[in-house]
Amino acid sequence: MSQPHEPIPDPPLPPPGWKPVPPIKEPEPDRLPDETPLPNPDENDAPPQHA
Repeated sequence: MSQPHEPIPDPPLPPPGWKPVPPIKEPEPDRLPDETPLPNPDENDAPPQHA
């Protein structure tokens, strides 16, 4: 028979007033003037149009 496992203790709680470090904001990639992203005309909120 195997020995029963002891329960894993809960990790310690952070001290009062502790705030998580915000994630690092990455800059927008450099784009040439003709590389401006355009919205996809197939992705819109309008209902489908039937021919």
